[in-house]
Amino acid sequence: MDKLKKHKRRIIPIVVVLLAIIIVAANGFYSINSGEQAVITRFGRHIRTETLAGLKFKIPFVDTHHPVNVALVRRMEFGSRLVNGVYQDIPEEALMLTGEGAEAQVNGLVNADWVIQYRISNSYNFLFKVDDVDATLRSVTQAAYRRVAAAYPLNAILTDQKDIIQHEIRRELQDICNLYEMGIEITAVLLQDASPPNEVRDAFLDVTMSLEDSIARRNEAERYRNEQLPQARGRAVAVVNEAEAYKVRRINEAHGAVARYNAIESEYQNQPDIMRTRLYLEMIREVMPRIEKIYFLDSSSGNLLEILHLGQSGQ
Repeated sequence: MDKLKKHKRRIIPIVVVLLAIIIVAANGFYSINSGEQAVITRFGRHIRTETLAGLKFKIPFVDTHHPVNVALVRRMEFGSRLVNGVYQDIPEEALMLTGEGAEAQVNGLVNADWVIQYRISNSYNFLFKVDDVDATLRSVTQAAYRRVAAAYPLNAILTDQKDIIQHEIRRELQDICNLYEMGIEITAVLLQDASPPNEVRDAFLDVTMSLEDSIARRNEAERYRNEQLPQARGRAVAVVNEAEAYKVRRINEAHGAVARYNAIESEYQNQPDIMRTRLYLEMIREVMPRIEKIYFLDSSSGNLLEILHLGQSGQ
């Protein structure tokens, strides 16, 4: 019994030390996974933010670590979302007024479902700057969306300007998040289903079809113009080139005629008789092939006599 008591007295301190080491290790060491950050607080005060993955140590029972997944892209749905495992419409989020901006042409109501995607950019701000980040983000998103939607006509939201509207909402929403120091980066704003209220759906479909027909006709006219303009420009260039060629030819012919006349005049000054005879013979050679008949007029009797027939049969 004495030996057993001695062993107990030796074992108990060892067990106590081992338990203390286990407790300290369990509360002092923690790990950070890839894509995570850990915000360390000491008695509630922010000490540091661990950003590198791996095994870390903090003061047990004094420091607290708050892991945050900064790589995860989160999403928040508006207009309809999953409630108790079933997608339900949220009319108060979907219905909004459009076309009240300075450039708007059509005022109207629209039911719109949209989604925002975001990730955490500042772990400390996300955890401690705003009490309820989800509720705050949902409120400011609806405010930003309604303000932007009110600046555009109904047909812009439903047809051809979704990308512009989504970009403007994302920019404004990011500015609000930065102002509130929410520690959130908005990665995307996606306008999904948008439709007019059931009461005016048929009328709006008629307007949409007319708009699409107008766009199709405009595109057809643009295509015809793009086909005809190059052809017209080509014909104009061809006419100009032809006129330039004709001008050059006539100028060259005129220069040649002037040179020929000057040469003849020079020879005529030197040998007038020979040149006179030559010019006469050249004239006869040029004129005679075009003469078919030669007539002789008798001055005494006034009779006209054919003395030479130079027609095709006589050549």
